[in-house]
Amino acid sequence: MPAVLNTNAASLYASKNLQSAQAKMASSVERLSSGLRVNRAKDDSAGLGIANSLTSQINSSNQGIRNLNDGVSMVQTAEGAIAAAQDMAQRILTLSTQGLNGTLGLNERKAVRQEMRQLMSAIESINDRTKFSSNSLFNQTIAATGTVVTLQAGKESTDTVTLAAAAFRQIGVGDVGGDAAIITADAVHTSANFANGQGSALMIAINTIVDANLVAGSFTAIQSAADTYISALTTQRSLLGAYQNQIEFSVSNITELSSNLAAAKSNVVDTDYATETASLTKGQILQQAATAMLAQANQMPNVILSLLK
Repeated sequence: MPAVLNTNAASLYASKNLQSAQAKMASSVERLSSGLRVNRAKDDSAGLGIANSLTSQINSSNQGIRNLNDGVSMVQTAEGAIAAAQDMAQRILTLSTQGLNGTLGLNERKAVRQEMRQLMSAIESINDRTKFSSNSLFNQTIAATGTVVTLQAGKESTDTVTLAAAAFRQIGVGDVGGDAAIITADAVHTSANFANGQGSALMIAINTIVDANLVAGSFTAIQSAADTYISALTTQRSLLGAYQNQIEFSVSNITELSSNLAAAKSNVVDTDYATETASLTKGQILQQAATAMLAQANQMPNVILSLLK
């Protein structure tokens, strides 16, 4: 290499290497302090794209888990209301068996049926007050079909859990007979008064004959209707229970999916501290070495002065 004064090539090389060592060390410090290997697109443009895609899936999955858990709460609310109605229906069945007993007089039978009416009024109240997020849960008629509630489990429009109308049928007497005064009145009522609800047939059986004409045999139809009503509620509860199991298994699956996606994202963007601390140490040594060599290179032109003496 010629001895020149205007251009100190060795100093330029040392300066370049010092800048490179400082840049690498700064990158290591940034990664170690943030915990992220990819802090900006230039760090790994392909990795950033993959990470963003995984983030979308993770966020959608986590929201889907929350959606499904809301669905579980809704199903449990509906099932609990039906359980209460079923207990009352069991009481009505017991009362109908009591009413069949020949030892009862007219007044006793009137009292028995009046309790039945009050129980049906209470069931109708349960039907009307059972709501979730201001939505009435039991608003489907007996004949209603199709999907009533769709739970979104992921970002894909088809990734859903659907709940059918049969699970949310009216457990009371129906839309027409929602007035407690009609249910408890001593009058003959037919399907014109009680319709569309699971309990409409039972309510009609209870009100087929006015109190003044009650006889023991009047309770036979009530007993049969109560059996049918209890069976219908059992079917409805079973369907809700099946939906709850389905939703909970879906939650478990999506939770596992979200965990695996998070692990995959971590592999792409998170800092490997073992590797990065080694890189930082290397950068520190290179910085010190480059600084020392830059100082030496800056002294090299001094040899020219000795030639000029």
